[in-house]
Amino acid sequence: MPQPSLKVVVLPDAGPENPFQYELVRYLRQQGMVVNVGKKYPLGSTFRALHQHQPDVIYYDWVHSFILGKSLFWSWIKSLIFVFEITYTRFFYRAKMVHTLHNLQNHARLWLGLEKVIYGFFLRNCSQIRVYSEETKKAAIERFGLKPERIKVIQDLPYHFYYENKIGRKESRKRLNLNENDFVYLFFGELKPYKGIDNLLKAYAEIAQPNDRLIIAGKSYDAAYFASIKQQADTIPSVTIFHRFIEDEEVQVFFNSADVIVLPFVRIDHSGSVDLAMSFGKPVITLKTEAMMTLLGHQSELLFNTPKQLKHRLYNAIKIDCEAVGQQNFNIVDSTNYRDILNLFEL
Repeated sequence: MPQPSLKVVVLPDAGPENPFQYELVRYLRQQGMVVNVGKKYPLGSTFRALHQHQPDVIYYDWVHSFILGKSLFWSWIKSLIFVFEITYTRFFYRAKMVHTLHNLQNHARLWLGLEKVIYGFFLRNCSQIRVYSEETKKAAIERFGLKPERIKVIQDLPYHFYYENKIGRKESRKRLNLNENDFVYLFFGELKPYKGIDNLLKAYAEIAQPNDRLIIAGKSYDAAYFASIKQQADTIPSVTIFHRFIEDEEVQVFFNSADVIVLPFVRIDHSGSVDLAMSFGKPVITLKTEAMMTLLGHQSELLFNTPKQLKHRLYNAIKIDCEAVGQQNFNIVDSTNYRDILNLFEL
């Protein structure tokens, strides 16, 4: 077990749209650690965190923002400074570095060659790396030449420790203007191209029945992309988009109003949205990967291999016992090995 008075800095601040990071911070503090969330700067975030907080351990979530910029030239500058920071942290300051590997490469697929080199350098200098599946562990070892003993498969803390869940189905549907007998599909999360929302809208339009409803809740920071999604959604009367950041107290309203959660990713290594859906006891329609089969194999009829299969999975959701499947999902996410995350912080 790590020392109770261990000083930890978390980088970068993922913001309120990624609450699992704040949940982790709270959990570590409950174990007696002194935890600070470092501020994110265009350059030098690690140097500033070391100077300000003098940590024993730096815990990194996504580091792609420390490597990638809007141009290849700017990406080279950021990458070189990041390499210098990592070298200084390990060999001169001698702080331990631990990392959660969320994705093997950035979703926008920018500057993949540069990213692979710099990200690999960073990973090889980490003391411990956390991944979410054996599939990702194997891929990371092959892609970046990592030592297997440094990589641990550990799940996130369940989200029901973070979000309130006091508003029931009836009141939640009332707040969203949904009828009691509606069958409600929910997409929840930031709206991005890799999440396959266009495929969802196309599939839903093909299978929607009079009592079906599709709720899309989340914000897009790409005006052109959102305009295309909204144009597509406007042709389907039973689709409602809540285009805004969903505050913490509202999350329960959206999930408790839904029968099934739809996360139609085009590609995925890990998704906090899946964990969130399971924490609210909901069935999940999503992309079939080895990691998802490990978590959701008992509801395999809701997992798809290609976008063409998505409409069949939407239809399958109507035929299953959503409450029973959702309870299974809750039991699984509540019994994962999330407590093992403390082992990452041992000096």
